[in-house]
Amino acid sequence: MHGTTRTRMHTADKPARTGRNAVVWIGQSRVLVLRDTGGGTLDEVEVVLPDMPAATPTALAEIAHRIGVVDRVLVLGPDDLRTALEREIVAIGHAPDTIREAVLEGPVDREVLLAKLRGLA
Repeated sequence: MHGTTRTRMHTADKPARTGRNAVVWIGQSRVLVLRDTGGGTLDEVEVVLPDMPAATPTALAEIAHRIGVVDRVLVLGPDDLRTALEREIVAIGHAPDTIREAVLEGPVDREVLLAKLRGLA
């Protein structure tokens, strides 16, 4: 039998928990990000998505970088945009198991995201 060999990450190799989480809502024209900074304050970012589909991957990469290092990130929105953003998040180095997802049609306001962020803690 043939198989692949995978190395397992030892507990010492896993990144330390930051105590930070983020919630992202992505819609057709804008993205809202609420991020816990770990000190009890919130970082809030709103990004307008470009009308040109060719420019969307660059905007998604910017959003993934703005999320920063977090323990968990909840991505909300329509399937296609949510999946594209999740791929960018993984591409910049986040482990896939940090991502949570849910379909949530918008538009969504800050209070809805804040409640979701509190639910991650």
